Amino acid sequence: MLTWVDLLALLSLALGMALGLRAALPLAFAGAGLLLYLLLAQLGLSGAGWGLGLGLLAGLLAKSLPLPPLPRGLEALLGLLGGTLLGLFLALALWTGFPWEAVGGSLRYPSVNLPTPIYQGVSGSPFAREAFRLAWKTPWLKRALALEGQHPR
Repeated sequence: MLTWVDLLALLSLALGMALGLRAALPLAFAGAGLLLYLLLAQLGLSGAGWGLGLGLLAGLLAKSLPLPPLPRGLEALLGLLGGTLLGLFLALALWTGFPWEAVGGSLRYPSVNLPTPIYQGVSGSPFAREAFRLAWKTPWLKRALALEGQHPR
């Protein structure tokens, strides 16, 4: 059964896709900005400010650059790809953004020190643990989501 965490994450994914289809090139550039952020995160420039700043800057550039007109279908496809990429990243950030703790030689996600409604929402999610496991085991994603710099709680 889906929890409130899943609904928020899936809403961000759907919103990214819908905005990408509607806004087209600005969201395509925002997706390119996200790819640039993922690249810069590998160099140690991680954090929410970098991703937000690069995405907004790339979206603004799409409005101000004198680009040749693209066919509407291609523009919508590029926007959909960029919006989907942005929505997936936001959904993954929502699923993995809750505190974790080290217990013995393993990790416990989510932390039992969370307030009860939040703990129940994250622990009952069919996606949150798998998303955290994926992010934790993938080095470039771990750096991009700034999980390696967190201290266990």
